[in-house]
Amino acid sequence: MTPLDTLAPDQRDVLELVLRQGRSYGELSELLAIPERDVRARADAGLRSLAGEPAAGVDSGRIADWLLGQQREADAERTRTSVARSRDSREWAAVAAERLRELGGGAVPDVPGGDEAEPPRPRPRPQREIHAGRTEPRSSSRLGGAILIGVVTLVVVAGLLWIFVLRDDDEPAAQNPPAATATATPEQSANDIPLQGVGDSQAEGLMRLVRREDGAVQFAIAAQNVPPNEGREVYAVWLTREGGRPRRLGFAQTPVAEDGILTTGGPQQGQEDEFPQWFATYEKILVTRETNAQARRPGPAVLEGTLPAGAG
Repeated sequence: MTPLDTLAPDQRDVLELVLRQGRSYGELSELLAIPERDVRARADAGLRSLAGEPAAGVDSGRIADWLLGQQREADAERTRTSVARSRDSREWAAVAAERLRELGGGAVPDVPGGDEAEPPRPRPRPQREIHAGRTEPRSSSRLGGAILIGVVTLVVVAGLLWIFVLRDDDEPAAQNPPAATATATPEQSANDIPLQGVGDSQAEGLMRLVRREDGAVQFAIAAQNVPPNEGREVYAVWLTREGGRPRRLGFAQTPVAEDGILTTGGPQQGQEDEFPQWFATYEKILVTRETNAQARRPGPAVLEGTLPAGAG
């Protein structure tokens, strides 16, 4: 299974026809008997599913048109210049371009580097506390004595979601300042579910819940020592309970590489209203290895966490 297989069929069809057959939006409009604006919307949504939601203010539709070769030369140059001037746009466009090349998009344009854009943003100083008249870096709590979790922001689905990046104990934080009004800290909180390796797995990580300003609840998962994906394999997130039907919360869109770090979040679009109830009534959270995009039951588990309903 490739990341393309995890997309909704309408999004997958558009991206496949553009990437592998070189079709234009206009041609696809006639072929699929839908307005061209709907073709463009499907391409944009598909690319956001593959690359993650961009930061606020990033015009993903315009960037998708550019990367997919759907703009005239003058428009493409204007888009490239706009991307070069915005760090958020450059970062998202670079990820999107990489995903498209993985899917066979050999003609995807190169994303401009930082030398054509604004100076890098300053790195934040570590949080500090005062002890007996001196300042010392504030230490973060440890999960199993192995990981520290710093915070960066990632936009997912329809709003902001915190995602947690793992780093070594002695390594200073090197994340950009959060660009959101919600707050989160590296310390483990009441909204955290520790994740431990299953069987011989040495993986460990954390699931954290975050409430958006509109009241919606989302989650982020980060883990380390996760085995890299092999072949068509992807990682999936499930909720399970004894005697109940498991719920798949989605697939990790970014494969796990040799560094063994996995990051993902959710819930998927369409699950937002039901997710809080599922979280309250299901007993386990699993991260599993899958080769079937339509799997109805969890594959081999690599990580497992106990939800509040399973702790009693």
